[in-house]
Amino acid sequence: MSTIKRVMDYSKLNYFEVLNLPCDVFKLMVKNSWIDEYNQSEEGRKLLTEWRNYRKTEPNLNELEGLVKRFGK
Repeated sequence: MSTIKRVMDYSKLNYFEVLNLPCDVFKLMVKNSWIDEYNQSEEGRKLLTEWRNYRKTEPNLNELEGLVKRFGK
């Protein structure tokens, strides 16, 4: 499915309205349409959770405590 069609289905805008969207709004709508699609199934929600965990930039302190107990400082 083309991204324009995806945004049309997600936003209920017509073709010309989608083409006139600012680029950042268009890209955000594409992203949100994918997230919405994944949220509709259990497997998709599991994938979204895994992807969020991969994007984290700070350590999980609960996991860090377990590593310190196991390996020391």
